[in-house]
Amino acid sequence: MADETRPASAPSGILNRMRGSISRARIETVMSRTAGIVGFIFAVQSLPAVIDAGAYVTPAWAAALPAVVFAGILAVVVTSIIGRGVALAAGVMATVFVLSLVLWPAAVIHPNDIAPSRPWLWYIVTVATACAVISFTVWLAAFYVVVVPIVYAVVRALPSGGEASPELAALDALYVFILGAFILILLTTLRNAADRVDRAQQAAMLRYSVAVKQDAMEAERLHVDALVHDRVLTTLLSASRSSSAMERDLVVGMARDALRALHSSGEPGDPGFETTLGELAERLANAARVLSPDFDYAQQSIPERAVPGDVAEAVFSAAVQAMVNSLQHAERPDAPQKAIERTVSVHAHHGEGFTVQISDTGVGFDPTAVPQERLGLRVSIRERVVTVGGAVQVQSVPGGGASIVIVWPDPNRETTTEQLRRSFDSSSETA
Repeated sequence: MADETRPASAPSGILNRMRGSISRARIETVMSRTAGIVGFIFAVQSLPAVIDAGAYVTPAWAAALPAVVFAGILAVVVTSIIGRGVALAAGVMATVFVLSLVLWPAAVIHPNDIAPSRPWLWYIVTVATACAVISFTVWLAAFYVVVVPIVYAVVRALPSGGEASPELAALDALYVFILGAFILILLTTLRNAADRVDRAQQAAMLRYSVAVKQDAMEAERLHVDALVHDRVLTTLLSASRSSSAMERDLVVGMARDALRALHSSGEPGDPGFETTLGELAERLANAARVLSPDFDYAQQSIPERAVPGDVAEAVFSAAVQAMVNSLQHAERPDAPQKAIERTVSVHAHHGEGFTVQISDTGVGFDPTAVPQERLGLRVSIRERVVTVGGAVQVQSVPGGGASIVIVWPDPNRETTTEQLRRSFDSSSETA
């Protein structure tokens, strides 16, 4: 059966749910339904010839042959509609037709008398050929397309088949062969094209699945790196510097918070959680006051605009880390700490989105010279914001101060899903 040559079907999932895709299954469905419907029409057209054949065919054969052949055609129609057993029904139909053609001389009452017309099987020989192409392998179907016209030509030349001249019998056989070869070539070409599309789709979906897993693993790694940097390392540094009982108690509390954060890092958050831009701005202002009185918060009118919870948490943590970096690294060797101006500001965009800016007039730095092992700028700030769809701009030069600008959403960002979908669409179109 043709099912044996089909490629392994893709696992149930996105590939099987895609709409508008050209696949091997769709080609098989269209061809089987077409063969069933056309076969039913041809069977109806052959009814007058079936009735006329009752005059020279034995009553048993006159009833049995049409019943078996038409039942085979009906089985192809039904199985093509329900989508199950099409190959089996088409194979049975093709086999039954060959047997009916071979047994036709035994069906007539007087085999040596010339029949008044050609066998009514002539009207559905193309239907049988199409069923063979649908059901059998390519080589077996090609054998069927060649042999059946020869068998029909022999039967047609016999008295029971109307005793046609060799030229007329050969012409009928050639007509059947041309139609059968056309159906075989057409369906084989469509199958090969559909197989190529299926392989391209499966390869694209495999790349999509791998990329999604890698993206999830990278996001989890960034989350853990940020926790280690923001909580664990800070706790260890504080512990190394503690000298009094009060400081040690504070470090113990920080350690508990760090362990609790690490323990809950794998738990899924609430995807529907939202906050407002005003609440985020207030949290940043409070954090700036707690970290150092040197920070000035640039107050402005903040609209009541909803912000996704994960975005607010990522931006808040990144902004706090930027403030901590400013306190730790911005001090000028030739100027006192209080001479450095530090500001935190929140600006709402027109339409949607916002910008958080942390600036100082400190010593500044070269962003390209920051070592990879330093996680503050790369993980706790930049990658944390990028993970939620934002962008971080670092504006700093040695001796000229520093400014960390957090923008959400990133207007130039194309999401991973969009990239993969674009790649998938291009792969499908190329195939």
